[in-house]
Amino acid sequence: MAIWLILVLVLALVKANRNPRAWLILIPLLAINLLWTVLKKITPLQSPQLAVFEQLFVSLTIGISVVLLFGHKIGNRNRFVTFLLAAVLMAAVGIAGALSYSGLAFSPQVFAFAIAFAVIASIMLLAFVFAGCCCRKRYSNLRFMLWLALSTVVVCMVILLGYFVIAMTIMSTMGGMSNMWIRMLLQISVMGLVLGGCLYVILLPFMILAFKSGFYRERFFACFRLPSMVILKPNNIVTAVEERNDGNQTERGTEFREPWRGN
Repeated sequence: MAIWLILVLVLALVKANRNPRAWLILIPLLAINLLWTVLKKITPLQSPQLAVFEQLFVSLTIGISVVLLFGHKIGNRNRFVTFLLAAVLMAAVGIAGALSYSGLAFSPQVFAFAIAFAVIASIMLLAFVFAGCCCRKRYSNLRFMLWLALSTVVVCMVILLGYFVIAMTIMSTMGGMSNMWIRMLLQISVMGLVLGGCLYVILLPFMILAFKSGFYRERFFACFRLPSMVILKPNNIVTAVEERNDGNQTERGTEFREPWRGN
């Protein structure tokens, strides 16, 4: 599909990505797509619905990959600017996904795809923002992942609650709505847990790559620049991000010497 061409172009044309380690991004992509292949065989969805979900899934995973591959470009900036740049990259991949799905033809399926992709991408980016805020004073990989799990579910519920309020406001002119409030709130809670859990499962392989690969860890840290994040740079300098009293950040460099080289 044409959307996969975006990933190939980002790997081939961006100078910083002309590195064998950049191709490690294919590992989480293949792992999560293998899981999706298994789920497709047991899903009760019909072919038109399944096609929308499949294109949504592929576009989302490609979007996450592109954001990681551009981490060195969008990172090391004001956090709000980094967020906006990540949103622009996700939007670009979403547009490419819609075009890949139906060309220039517009249909209800394309509209549903666009809305669903925008909502899920927004949930993902906001969950990362909240997880980062919760780890500003103390960061560890485990702590970040726990906050990311909670943030993903909470953001899902908040967005679905917003949809619920709008829907109930529109339907308030109809009679017999009093019994629907509790039932719909329960449905929102379940949907938030399910959607948040699914999104977290999709993110998990990419986060493992970001933690284990020095190539992607540096890009991931560059996007968040949280205190206590330590990056080993090529010149054997450990860079720790410190936050000054005025809220701005500086890098503190200390010499790193591999233990096997001695003093």
